[in-house]
Amino acid sequence: MLFPDLSDIRDRSTSLAPNPPLEPVHIHGVTDTSVHLCLPSERAAAVCELGWGEPHGYADHDTEIMVYGPRDDDELALVLGIVQESLEFAWTSNQSG
Repeated sequence: MLFPDLSDIRDRSTSLAPNPPLEPVHIHGVTDTSVHLCLPSERAAAVCELGWGEPHGYADHDTEIMVYGPRDDDELALVLGIVQESLEFAWTSNQSG
């Protein structure tokens, strides 16, 4: 997921990519449906403590985690909620003004 309108990244901890555009989330393939995303540090730690993910092995910031792929509709709803949190975190952290 890219935010091409946000080419001036104000908070690097909200993007997985080192350069613009802003990339707060991406999925890992069609067979490995885990999701790499950014959340506020405290929330990222909480998601990991709850067993929904783990810190990303190649992370540059403690905001980057890997969320496990969902196995059923209930887990899909939960993962989509976490993805929405990531998008909101990136969007609000990088707005000017």
